[in-house]
Amino acid sequence: MNLVIVGAHALDAELMAGCLAAAAADAGWSVLLIHLTLGERGHPQKSVGEFSVQLHGEMSAAAAALGCQARWSGAPAPLRSVEVAPRLAEWLVEFKPQVVVTHWKGSWHPSHRQAHDATLHALADSGLHPTVAFGENCEDLTGFDATHFVPVAHVRHRWLQAVRCYELFRRSEPDHTSDPGIPYWAYYTAALRVRGQQSGLEYAQAFMVVGQSGPTELGFVSRPVIG
Repeated sequence: MNLVIVGAHALDAELMAGCLAAAAADAGWSVLLIHLTLGERGHPQKSVGEFSVQLHGEMSAAAAALGCQARWSGAPAPLRSVEVAPRLAEWLVEFKPQVVVTHWKGSWHPSHRQAHDATLHALADSGLHPTVAFGENCEDLTGFDATHFVPVAHVRHRWLQAVRCYELFRRSEPDHTSDPGIPYWAYYTAALRVRGQQSGLEYAQAFMVVGQSGPTELGFVSRPVIG
């Protein structure tokens, strides 16, 4: 069984579905993280070249911590779906995933919307019909409705180890003195607990699955909001 997680920038895939990746790998699935761009323009002080090298190392370290593979499309930021969809389709045909996770379309970040479009176009071109789930991303919340949840208490600490491979995530931690920009640490660590409470689980990662049932082989459960 194979799982593919597609993110617009390095770190997006791990934030949206890193816990799921670790849990799937532990269950014997082959897991591939695809970073459509590195997000090399996202450092406030470092040059694009310097930060690109750093991000490439960080994405490899994060994948190793989660027990999965990682690939970068080779495309520079900003992302354009027409440039990456053909290569993404080739990788999907090669990997033949039963489940694909990517960005929800309701994002204020243009590259996240491009990643959403590229993934759907690549799937159409590939001829494959996996379950498609949209991960929770704090930049993609317009219209996002958590329909399914995955229990992640057993992999939460490994997920945190993986995302901490990225300087951008570490800069958002409470003891860091610089302006974090996007509050990755605050949002995503809280989300695991809040989504757990919402779903009746201890800790959970949330996903939106449209017109399909969640893949129960990966522990996806549909639970009503506790009222």
